[in-house]
Amino acid sequence: MSVLTKGISAIFFLSLCGIIFFMVEPSDHLKVREVVITGNNRITSSEIIKRSGIRAGTTSMLFSTSQAKQEILENPWAEEVRMKKLLHGRVKVEILEREPFCIVAWDGTQPYYMDRKGNLLGEAEPSHGLDFPVISSKNEIPSGLMLQAIEILNLSKFSPALGWAEISEIVVGESFGIRLLTLDHRLITFGKDNMKSKWRKVERMIVHSRKNNLMEKDIDISSGEVGIISYDS
Repeated sequence: MSVLTKGISAIFFLSLCGIIFFMVEPSDHLKVREVVITGNNRITSSEIIKRSGIRAGTTSMLFSTSQAKQEILENPWAEEVRMKKLLHGRVKVEILEREPFCIVAWDGTQPYYMDRKGNLLGEAEPSHGLDFPVISSKNEIPSGLMLQAIEILNLSKFSPALGWAEISEIVVGESFGIRLLTLDHRLITFGKDNMKSKWRKVERMIVHSRKNNLMEKDIDISSGEVGIISYDS
């Protein structure tokens, strides 16, 4: 074997050894040195790390950011996850959490937070705040009526006549549909269906009452056509 051939063989052998060594012992440049997590308030950093499988010392090439995101999104509080592999072994995880919009409760169950899209979040706890409108029922709430209750709360967020912060409770029942109770004990019966149209009529009734220095006690708009108002004497 010529000297040139021996030299080429030696270089090939050393290169192969290097590849094998790299496969067994990855370069420090490809190891995760730090996981930086931002935006999480209700999801703990330890849970995010457990769900994603990303830990200091693991090889950044051996995990999929898309798979890690999906695992984190299994937590109901997680609405959006952004993940980047940065230089010097740093991985950045940005969490956008869902915000509680109301509390949902029916007899025999633990109250839960719900967001404005109707997603159930975690159990309602004093440490996370309880100052939200409550959607309540004696039985499990049918999905159709739940969406109508959520629709009313969304309409109230931008209402000049009856705001979200004024609502104490929305009571849901198969027989009567939806009833709204305000913090100052006014009762509004919506019935079922056509919530947006009924809401606009209720707003006009409240505005008209205020112009005449009247405070309504009860409003019944369940027919969808005619609203019946009773006033405090």
